[in-house]
Amino acid sequence: MRCFLLFCAALTAIGTAHAQGSTPFQDCIPQQEMQEVVAAHRVVTPVAALNLARQQVPNADVVRANLCHSDNALVYVIVALRKDGRVVQVMIDGPSGRVKSVE
Repeated sequence: MRCFLLFCAALTAIGTAHAQGSTPFQDCIPQQEMQEVVAAHRVVTPVAALNLARQQVPNADVVRANLCHSDNALVYVIVALRKDGRVVQVMIDGPSGRVKSVE
């Protein structure tokens, strides 16, 4: 039950972030389609992607998270704000759940 609640919270955070701002990727998918992609096991769960991003940028706040198309692949684009005010973008490969970049 706890995992389900975390999953729903992550979907809400990603959907809200998608609605609130733009990302350098113009082809981000809407929340409904993202839920279908996750349910079909085509990508790792949003919770897994967010947890991995938090490991890459410790003590930072995630301010935006989207699932986008990039080079014919799905990637999570997660933007975090460090305590020193620096913005960091973490890209996670959707299908494998591996970190593609931290900028």
